[in-house]
Amino acid sequence: MASVGIGSAAAVQQVAAATVKEAARSFRWQKALSAAVARGGASPTQPQGQATLIPTVPSEDNASHTKVVFKGRYTNFPLGHIWEKYDFVQTHLLLQEALILQQGQQPELLGPEQELQQRFIVNLRLEQAHSKPLDQPKE
Repeated sequence: MASVGIGSAAAVQQVAAATVKEAARSFRWQKALSAAVARGGASPTQPQGQATLIPTVPSEDNASHTKVVFKGRYTNFPLGHIWEKYDFVQTHLLLQEALILQQGQQPELLGPEQELQQRFIVNLRLEQAHSKPLDQPKE
């Protein structure tokens, strides 16, 4: 087998063939996903679950005008042995559903938290040191 140089025509042809192959593969995936959505299957790019908004009368402790009932995608999952093995996935997904529910019921509750997550924050403490790290205790 002949060696292929960096600038040779064979190397350029190999790169072009790999690019065409990758583009064709992405188009096949896009076509398959579009066909699944057209058949009524769950869309992999759209949020799953159902949220129902129920109008409410606002009270003093709840300023929201709607109550959100969220039936999530990841609750009541029947494969317990898989949930036990991948407990971190279950915890993360259920946490997301709980936060969506809270965000719908009390949007003012999580607003400041979201603002803080979008900013870069540096916390500095200015305190007087009680001792130096290398000081030996006196006996």
